[in-house]
Amino acid sequence: FQVKCDHYWPFTEDPIAYGDITVEMLSEDEHTDWVYRNFRISYADEVQDVMHFNYTAWPDHGVPTTNAAESILQFVQMVRQKSAKSKGPMIIHCSAGVGRTGTFIALDRLLQHIRDHEFVDILGLVSDMRSYRMSMVQTEEQYIFIHQCVQLMWQKKKQQFCISDVIYENVSKS
Repeated sequence: FQVKCDHYWPFTEDPIAYGDITVEMLSEDEHTDWVYRNFRISYADEVQDVMHFNYTAWPDHGVPTTNAAESILQFVQMVRQKSAKSKGPMIIHCSAGVGRTGTFIALDRLLQHIRDHEFVDILGLVSDMRSYRMSMVQTEEQYIFIHQCVQLMWQKKKQQFCISDVIYENVSKS
């Protein structure tokens, strides 16, 4: 068994010092597949509040299994919404920073793209990401998972379009 990432946050609300850096957990909100935490990080006179999103149902080198596409898309949307309200940076990582991280980043970019466009180029997107960091989207299983998620994104967009047509049609007849 190899530890790939140390547990770098406190298990309780008691602050923990890591050398000159102190980390305090302000809140923790657990869901079935993920945990959302807020930390306060202090170093000398500097203090920064940080949001921490931890998708717990995603195995290393694999993909989530239970309600996978629906769950991960909800997670991606939640991360996007909460980070839009924050002043701090968004940090995304997994053990190596390429497989699950690349899949998450691809889904985030695709979710934004599909909102405004009628096409996607998943291969082109992953190739572009790999030009900045090798091995983004590390396994074939992760690449297939992105396609499954995109299929669900299109279904949801089509449903929203049909619902808005019905609402518009009903308003027009009034």
